[in-house]
Amino acid sequence: MSAGKASVRRATPDDVARFVELGLRFYAEEGGREACPRQLARFAFSHLEDDDRILLAAGEPMAGFLCGVLAPHYFTAEPTAFKTAWYALPGARGLGAYLLRAFEAWAKAKGARRLIVAGRQERTLTLLGRLGYAPLETVTSKDLPWQKQPFPSS
Repeated sequence: MSAGKASVRRATPDDVARFVELGLRFYAEEGGREACPRQLARFAFSHLEDDDRILLAAGEPMAGFLCGVLAPHYFTAEPTAFKTAWYALPGARGLGAYLLRAFEAWAKAKGARRLIVAGRQERTLTLLGRLGYAPLETVTSKDLPWQKQPFPSS
């Protein structure tokens, strides 16, 4: 599957099952964690139902997606577009640039003054650099031991 002349479109509720499928693949390939299909579906629907969120799809059937949200920046209050999820199947990795450009166009039309896009794979960071993105900060994470927390009594 090649990016070729990629058509990027706003996703619809009919795309949610495929989004879940691709989200599970993403977590298996790159996240090294299990994902919850129900939570992935909730996440997708939240990006379909809110005017300040978007779920973009590329390919038929969907071979790549990008989700984003527009919100005031937490320090400056500038309208800022944040990428919340971005993935393309290995055979369709050229779709990433098309998805990102469509996200930029959406963000600009919504009044965003800045885009913040994270990535961890070298190929993603290279693409971001080619498209004019500059490193902003380094993100780190740590898993914490989990135990079931009791609900407060009402």
